[in-house]
Amino acid sequence: MKAVGVLEQITSLFSAQRIPILQLGVTGFGENLMLTIFADVGDEKTAAKARVVEDVRKTPYALQVWYSKPIVKGFCYDDFCFPPTIEGERAIILSKPYYKGFITEGWSRFGTAFPIMLYLLGFEAGRRAYKDLTYIAGGDRDAEVKVAQSFFQMLGYGKLENVKLDDRKREAVVRVYDSFECSLFLGVGEIRAGLVRGLIGGWLAARWGVEKAENMVVREEKCIARGDTYCEFRVWIEEKR
Repeated sequence: MKAVGVLEQITSLFSAQRIPILQLGVTGFGENLMLTIFADVGDEKTAAKARVVEDVRKTPYALQVWYSKPIVKGFCYDDFCFPPTIEGERAIILSKPYYKGFITEGWSRFGTAFPIMLYLLGFEAGRRAYKDLTYIAGGDRDAEVKVAQSFFQMLGYGKLENVKLDDRKREAVVRVYDSFECSLFLGVGEIRAGLVRGLIGGWLAARWGVEKAENMVVREEKCIARGDTYCEFRVWIEEKR
């Protein structure tokens, strides 16, 4: 069943109490959705806050309503929508300071062995991503590519473009614009993709029915860390006995 006008009705309750909405988001999977509203409720609006919470509870289709107090002045967070999910599966969020520390420290400590490890980890993640998300495309091979591009960008990895994708020959040329990984190394003068290279290789391996990572060749031929405007990867198969 689809409800029309519920969101408008809820936001109008805040307007009626002269409570400004700072941020609004809708999350969830399936029929049960979660509406999260961050609003500026000052100390002088205590009564208005209580009233708007009660009014929202009476809104049609509202199953439960919670109110979270600020942790400190000017800062609050949603402590009910845990864990965060994507497509019904648990997800985590790594902001730049955290993934920068992880990746740059790995390069510093382990040198060129580190991107090899990242590639293998990314390869398995890419393979699983293909198997988990292929149902969205409903068996349409072209749609699979569009779904992969959408999730790649939505998750913050970069903007993905398939310049060439030949399933018969099992060859591909893939471009990534603004790679989150390689953007950490702008100006170093050499290619730096490990995890992103693995994600691409694993996804294509699953699409092409290749089981072993060593049978996939994913070569980064352009990289923003080297001064190119995008990262470009050439992918093909080399069967190893």
